[in-house]
Amino acid sequence: MPWYPTAIAALSPAVPHPVTLGGRSLVLVAWEDAWYALEDRCSHAGCAFSEDGAVEDGRLVCDCHGSEFDLRSGAVRRPPARASVETFEVRSIGSGLEVLVP
Repeated sequence: MPWYPTAIAALSPAVPHPVTLGGRSLVLVAWEDAWYALEDRCSHAGCAFSEDGAVEDGRLVCDCHGSEFDLRSGAVRRPPARASVETFEVRSIGSGLEVLVP
């Protein structure tokens, strides 16, 4: 699986930042001195977190219908979503970030 560099130089904390890496639409999130990458699609209705999402207390919140997902695991923390969202490993390289995308 390849690591993809991101074009984002700096991320505002607790904001879902959209990126397309390896043909996949993802959001990058800076939260409490760590970086997270999740698919940019709510598993409930397919809304894009980059358009209708927020970050609260370590959860990615879909503003379409209120589903919440854990930033670390992608697990559902609040319905109506029933399925988790995919997460991706993020690493810091120099002054940039790379994401492992299958």
